[in-house]
Amino acid sequence: MIRDPEARTGAFASILLSPITVLYLLFLLAPISYFLAVSFFKYSPAELFIPGFTTENYSRLLFDSYYRNVIYSTFRIAAVVTLISLVFAYALAYFLARMTSGWRSLLMFLIVAPLMTGIIVRTYGWIVLLGSDGLINRLMMLVGLVDSPAALLHREGTVIVALVHIMLPYMVFPIFSSLTSQDPHLVPAASTLGARPLRAFLEVTLPLSRSGIVMGSALVFTLTAGSVVTPQLLGGRDVTMMGQTIYNLVLSTFNWPLGAAVAALLVLTQFLVISLYFRKTRGAH
Repeated sequence: MIRDPEARTGAFASILLSPITVLYLLFLLAPISYFLAVSFFKYSPAELFIPGFTTENYSRLLFDSYYRNVIYSTFRIAAVVTLISLVFAYALAYFLARMTSGWRSLLMFLIVAPLMTGIIVRTYGWIVLLGSDGLINRLMMLVGLVDSPAALLHREGTVIVALVHIMLPYMVFPIFSSLTSQDPHLVPAASTLGARPLRAFLEVTLPLSRSGIVMGSALVFTLTAGSVVTPQLLGGRDVTMMGQTIYNLVLSTFNWPLGAAVAALLVLTQFLVISLYFRKTRGAH
């Protein structure tokens, strides 16, 4: 029997953490370790892969222009989606944080509501809206902007707009949480010291919401970089991201080692972004 209270608390905490630790080991660390190992194996059309160390797959990612473009497009689209989502989400979260009426609950519900439907449903909604026979094309033809349906699908801009729509809630809530946790007397105090509203926002409100900005940005960037469905349905062959490439390599061409190398690079980037988040938020406190 453990008599020391601290040791007893530590043992109790270990018991509580053991199920989640087992889950992480079985369903996170084990698969990641497996595909990391496969990424260093040789490709074999007959056997999927041949165990044996090689850096050929990573060399192909570095020196093959197709894969370099895919990696560059993925991180560029993820960065653009993150930046646009941040601008819109901050304005929306700031407005919600200052609201005191019952409309705030309704607006919060409208932000949460899209999360209750699947990504495929929301993506097909964009196809219905932007398709050759969709609402946008019909309106443009009705007012005489175009004579025939414009090609709005299979464009990078369309993919970015749809991803911003899908990712926006993941940016709004961390920023909203950081804004509502601020002391409401800080801005009035800054005003009494002579700070104009813009200066009070830039020097008080914005720095204190840094943890929410960093967390929302990390979430949106990592989720966007790993997107498969939206780029595939809205971008087609003209917009290829790493998620689609992994899917095609693993399930279409059965080149597991190269698919594992792309996945390893994507996961490594996501870990780096999350590590950056913890570093920044630790600095904020």
